[in-house]
Amino acid sequence: MDYNMDFLISALVFLLLILYHFLEQRKPGQANSRAFLFFMAVGIADILFDLISTILISWGDPHLRGATELSLLLLYLMQVLLPYTLFLYTQSLRRTARRVRPVLKAAWAVPAVLMELMVLGNHWSGLLFRVDAQGIYSRGPLYLATYLHALFYVLLCALSSILQYRELGPKRFASIWEFLIIVGTCVAVQAAFNYLLVTGFGISLGIAVLFLTINNPYQYTDNLTGVLDVQCFREIVQEEMVRGKKFHLLSVDLHQIKQVNMVLGTGAGNQMLMQAAQALQEASFSDLVFRVTGKRFLVILHTLEEYMAVRGRIQQHFSAISEQRSAENAFPVVICGVFDGELLGESDVLLAYLEYLISSVPRSAETTLIQGDEKTLRGFRYTQEIERFLDTALEQDLFEVYYQPVYSTEAGGYVSLEALSRLRHPNLGAVPPEVFIGIAEKNNRIAKIGLLQFRRVCRFIKDHPSLMTGIRNVKFNLSPAELLKSGYSRDLIGLIREYELSPSYFQFEITETVATRYSEDLYRAVTEFTQAGIGLCLDDFGSGYANLNTVLQLPFSEIKLDKSLLSGICDTPKIASFYRSIVSVLQDMGYQIVSEGVETKQELDLVCRWGVTMIQGYYFSKPLSEAEILHSLHFAQNSGVREPQRT
Repeated sequence: MDYNMDFLISALVFLLLILYHFLEQRKPGQANSRAFLFFMAVGIADILFDLISTILISWGDPHLRGATELSLLLLYLMQVLLPYTLFLYTQSLRRTARRVRPVLKAAWAVPAVLMELMVLGNHWSGLLFRVDAQGIYSRGPLYLATYLHALFYVLLCALSSILQYRELGPKRFASIWEFLIIVGTCVAVQAAFNYLLVTGFGISLGIAVLFLTINNPYQYTDNLTGVLDVQCFREIVQEEMVRGKKFHLLSVDLHQIKQVNMVLGTGAGNQMLMQAAQALQEASFSDLVFRVTGKRFLVILHTLEEYMAVRGRIQQHFSAISEQRSAENAFPVVICGVFDGELLGESDVLLAYLEYLISSVPRSAETTLIQGDEKTLRGFRYTQEIERFLDTALEQDLFEVYYQPVYSTEAGGYVSLEALSRLRHPNLGAVPPEVFIGIAEKNNRIAKIGLLQFRRVCRFIKDHPSLMTGIRNVKFNLSPAELLKSGYSRDLIGLIREYELSPSYFQFEITETVATRYSEDLYRAVTEFTQAGIGLCLDDFGSGYANLNTVLQLPFSEIKLDKSLLSGICDTPKIASFYRSIVSVLQDMGYQIVSEGVETKQELDLVCRWGVTMIQGYYFSKPLSEAEILHSLHFAQNSGVREPQRT
C-alpha cells in the first residue's frame, strides 16, 4: 500500500516548533508544565517512529527486517504510552489538585504497564504485529488491543474531566475536549482510509490547542521586564502549597516608581523596572522571579541558605544604587522577606500578607528591609479576621456610635459632641477604630459604614430632642472615600431631612490630608454642605500635611489641633512656643480652635492661657456610649455645677 506521509512530516515539524517555543519560555517548576513537556515528547516520538516505520514498511527490504521490527516496537511502545501520559497531563490541570494516593497512582498505570509488557514480548508472541523474512509487515491477532487500551484512557480522561469540571474550570475543560475530538476524528479518518496517516497530525493539532489555550508560556510573561507574571506566581505557589513543599519569599517594592514616571517620564520608569528585574534575576540565579504589580517583584527560594544569600545580594545592589544617585533622583526600595510561605495556605493570602508587611514600613529615602516574623503574622491574621468580620458587621449592623464631648471654658460645660464609630468582635473584643476604618477604606466599605453610622446619629438626636438644647452641634468624621463618592454628600443631607433635623445640628469633620489632596471633589461636596447649612471643621491640623493655604480656601469655622502637637508641650519651651504660635495665627484669622487630646491639668492650663476655649480629651471625658453620654449630660445639667464631671 502506498501511504501518504505528508501529514506525518507536517505533524513532526509542527510539534518541533511548538517544543522549541515551549522550552524557550516555559514556566519553571510546575507539575503541569512538566506533564505537558513529557506528553509532547512522547507525541513527537510517536510521530517520528510512525514516520520511520512507514518508510521501512513501504520499502519492504528483507535486509532491513530488524530495523523495521525495532522501529515498530518503539512505535507501539509510544502508542501505548501516549494515552497514559495524556491522562496524567489532564490530572495535572486540576486547579485544586490534592496529593494522589500511591495506590491510586499505581492503579492508573496498571493497564499501560501490562500493554507495554505485551509490546516488549511481541518479538516472540507476534500478538500485535509481525515482520516476516521478506520484511513484510502484518498485523497480529490482538492488534486491536492497543486501540482498546487507548480508548480506555480516552474515556478515563473524558469521565474525569466531567467529574472534575469545577476544579478544571471551563477553559481547561473545553481544551481537553477539543483535543479528544480532534484526535478522535483523525483516528476515524485513518481507520476509513488506511493510506491517510492523519492520526499523528491530529495529535499535533491537539497539542497545539493545549499549547495555545493552556500551556502557552508567553501568557505567563510580563511584557515589559520579561520575568514571570502574577498569574504564574499564583499557580506555582499554589502547587508548592498543595505539595507541602517549603519555600521562602523575597519581595522588592519600588514604591517611588510613580513619582519617577511623573518627574522623569514613563520611559525612565520603565527602564528602572527592567533594570530591577535583571538585577533580581542575577542576584537569585533563578527563573522564579515575578512581577506581581506595577512596582513589585517577588523571588521564590527553596532553602534558607539560598534565601539569606540572595537577600544580602539584593540589599547590597539597591543600597549601592541609592548611594550613587543624588537626593533628588534617589531610588529607594522596600525589601520584604517571608519565611515558610507555604504555611499561609493560599497564594492570595500570601500576597495579602506581603501587602500588609510593606504597608507597615514608613517610606524613606533609603532602601529598607523588613522581615516577617511571628508577631507580624499574628497582626496579619488579626487584620484578616477583622476584614472577614466587617461583612458580617455590615450585614447585621453591629457597629456602635460613641460620643466624646467637647468642653467649653467660656460656657463652663459641654457644648459639642464628636460621634465616633466603634466595633466589637465576639471573640477578639473591641476593635481599634484605626484598624477597621483602615480596612473598610481599603475594601471600599467605608461609605456604607458611614451612612449606617450617620443614620444612627440622626436617630439618636431625633429620639432625644432635649440633647440639642445645651449642645451646639454633633461632629461627624468623613473619610476621603466618603467625600469622593459621587452623590454621597447628598445622601448625608437626605438623612438629615428624613429625620426632620436642623442641618445646624451637625458639623462634618474633614481631615487635613483630605483637604490637601482632593481639592476639586472636596470643594464640590463642601459647597453642598455649606449651602445646606452644615458646619465644617478641619480635623487633625498639624499632623503633617495641611497648610494655611488649604485652610484659607475652604469654609471651615473650626480647626482641631492634632493631639500629636501636645507631645512635650509641658516640658519643652520650643514645642510650647510653636503650639502657642499656631493658636495665635489661627485665632487672628477668625477660626474657633479646639485643642484635641488634652489629658492633664497642666496641659489644660497651658492651652487655656493661650486663649483656647474649646477642649476635647480624656481630662474631661473619654468617648461614651449613648446611655453614658445621656447620663453624663443629664448629671451635669442637674448638678448645677459649671464644670462637668471628668470620667
